[in-house]
Amino acid sequence: MEPPVPVWGLVDDRTGHTGQVLGVIGKLGMPFVLKRLAFNWKTRLPLTAPSLTTLDDSHSAPIAPPWPKLVITAGRRTIPIARYIKKKSPSTVIVYLMWSSAARDFDLVAVPNHDDVKAADNILTTIAPLHAVTPETLAAAKEAWLPKFRQLPRPWVAVTIGGNTKHGKYRAADWRELITRARDLAPTGTLMVTTSRRTPKEALDVIAPLLAGGAHILHRWDADKDNPYLGLLGCADAVVATGDSLSMCTEACVSGKPVYLFAPEQVIPKKHARLHQSLYEQLLAKPLDSTSSLEWKPATIMDDARLVATAIRTRFPQIRS
Repeated sequence: MEPPVPVWGLVDDRTGHTGQVLGVIGKLGMPFVLKRLAFNWKTRLPLTAPSLTTLDDSHSAPIAPPWPKLVITAGRRTIPIARYIKKKSPSTVIVYLMWSSAARDFDLVAVPNHDDVKAADNILTTIAPLHAVTPETLAAAKEAWLPKFRQLPRPWVAVTIGGNTKHGKYRAADWRELITRARDLAPTGTLMVTTSRRTPKEALDVIAPLLAGGAHILHRWDADKDNPYLGLLGCADAVVATGDSLSMCTEACVSGKPVYLFAPEQVIPKKHARLHQSLYEQLLAKPLDSTSSLEWKPATIMDDARLVATAIRTRFPQIRS
């Protein structure tokens, strides 16, 4: 019989959760398997006790011995399954990559600073939410996309656009200001704009005419199949991200390029504003305003996933034995 795989990643159908798990696992450099989980109607109930009853067995990876040395997971629905593994195999180290009231049951919980969680021995604070974007993935994306962009006038400014939040909505004037200030960064260059699932039609109604008549790129998330998002982060000379998207803000900070955040107060929740302030204090990003330029460079490249992976190796050396 083959030896057990030492690391399991428990993932649900949320791309963001999967990205967090893969981001940390990728930094560990250990053999792993992703256990993709599907859930039944019971997951809508407030069930967090150790159990597999919320799983749709016919569409989920098996959760059974031999147990791994390490489990890394994210997402509320995976909590009962992680607790079940811990109950069956107390020596298995469980690492959870978000805040949860179940944190006391896990060996390590990685929580972004803006969640403002009380300190504890098993709490590791990161600058921002985790994800799967790394310098390596951006280098690969740059190699793939650079031939398609090479003829465009430089400098290149990537503009990654999210959308409205529960806190508030963007106004037409906000979208105009975003594009105007982005163009001011590179008056003779190219704006490389990409929308997302949350980008409202009203945004495109304003943005598209402002990009007409030039060599600018406008990728429409709902219409254009080949998503250049990672390619833009890898190739651009600067990145502008709308502050409504935690992932866009933090993934931009992996690029090593000047990063500017566009964050109108009426749109941005307090939690997001705390993240932005943390990025500004760490000199990883700046607000997009009339003083923005391509001359500024970030202090470093954000790599929270490596921070978590290092903490795992340091705290739990038994996972490599």
